[in-house]
Amino acid sequence: MDTITQFFSNIWNGFSELPPSRRISLLATALATIAIILGLIVWANQSEYKVLFSNLASDDAANIVAKLKEKRIPYKVSDSGDSVSIPAERVTEVRLELASTGLPQGSGVGFEIFDRKTLGATEFEQQLNYRRALQGELARTINSLDEIQQSRVHLALPKDSLFVEEQKKPTASVTLKLKGGRVIRPDQIDGITHLVASSVEGLNPADVIVVDSKGNILSRKKDDSSLGQLSATQVEYRNNFEKGMVNQIQSMLERIVGQGKAVVRVTADLDFKVMEKTEELYDPDSPVIRSTQKQTENVTPLPNATTGRGTESKLDEVINYEINRTVSKTVMPVGDVRKLSIAVLVDGKYTKDAKGEEVYQPRDKAELDKLDDLVKKSVGFNAPRGDQVVVTDMPFRPSAEDELGPPLPWTKRASEFAPYMKPVIILAILFFLFLFVLRPMIRLVSDMGRRQQPEAKPFASPREVGEDGQPITDHLSEERKTLTEIDVVRQMASKDAKKFAELLRNWVH
Repeated sequence: MDTITQFFSNIWNGFSELPPSRRISLLATALATIAIILGLIVWANQSEYKVLFSNLASDDAANIVAKLKEKRIPYKVSDSGDSVSIPAERVTEVRLELASTGLPQGSGVGFEIFDRKTLGATEFEQQLNYRRALQGELARTINSLDEIQQSRVHLALPKDSLFVEEQKKPTASVTLKLKGGRVIRPDQIDGITHLVASSVEGLNPADVIVVDSKGNILSRKKDDSSLGQLSATQVEYRNNFEKGMVNQIQSMLERIVGQGKAVVRVTADLDFKVMEKTEELYDPDSPVIRSTQKQTENVTPLPNATTGRGTESKLDEVINYEINRTVSKTVMPVGDVRKLSIAVLVDGKYTKDAKGEEVYQPRDKAELDKLDDLVKKSVGFNAPRGDQVVVTDMPFRPSAEDELGPPLPWTKRASEFAPYMKPVIILAILFFLFLFVLRPMIRLVSDMGRRQQPEAKPFASPREVGEDGQPITDHLSEERKTLTEIDVVRQMASKDAKKFAELLRNWVH
């Protein structure tokens, strides 16, 4: 306890002896250090916020904030008002609670509009509410796509007509607002058009127009012909065709060069034109009877006594001949091959050197030519058609760096240590403050306080004072540093026996 009191006394004495300018600078440094430590404590106890929902409509954001206030959950709203953040440890729990209450609902109104029944609603109002609900539900579904930030759907549903020829077709338009830096693919646009068309009775995908927030038309106009609706089927047919040829060639080559030592890629240019061929063949040497007309006439004249004739008959026959004609109608196959491009990559050979390490050896040209000829014959190579086949060899075995894989980006590696960064930073700052600020400052003030205290004089007993008033042991101080107590006593007795005797007399008494 006395040591602690002496320590603080030294600090206070040293601080009091400092000039005013030094005292002000030390106080400022101490206050700044205390403020930094308090800030670190607040930062360490502060909760980390995580996004609860983003890209919210204004109505949903207001409802979510009201629920958070009701549950007394701290939150933060982004400057744009479309994103709400809460403490990270409660994100999952709050999402489930809000989902049970139907939040977020998405932009517009959905079929929940019919939850509030109003008396006296006319048929027109019911139809209008149904259209609004259907538009809202479609917009919510489209907004669930990763690339879409906001969307709106407009439906034009004509009234039913008693006459089929007067019935008008429904149409639809969709406006999309994409997220920053995102691009929507053509197949996704087709998916949106088919989604809207399948949700509305009698709506054709060709009657759905999709535009972006800048007014650019994203959807493609399609006709009603079979060719215009074969785009997806054509791609699937081509992929299956190429995949089948790859499997056929690769399985054959792996039996020759080894399993996993051949890679094949096939690109097929297919003709998807729909063609009908009609032929009429005429054979003039083989006429056929087209029609036959026969007419028989019987005449019975009056009998004559001289001639004695009876009934007479008359036959008229007309035969119409026509040239032999053959009419044949042929539909040409869809997906006929126009050109094939085949690339084959095979592994080389490996031999061991004197050190026992494997060394890559490329295949000779004659062997590659045989493989090339084998591939051409297996696929029905047609040079006039423009087919191409390339066979080459390269080492397949990866290097040590390839086996380890590409290094992870520093952002991903840093994110793995993010949870541990806060305590490490706090400890590093506290260590820096103690080592370079607090410790030198305390040492400076403490040393200053020690210098201000009176130095302790060597203790000398009154009985050890000689006749001249000086301690009799002063002239032996240097010798006492190296000699023992017995040696000191001997030296005192030998140098001044009278004084030594007087000293012993005083000690005894």
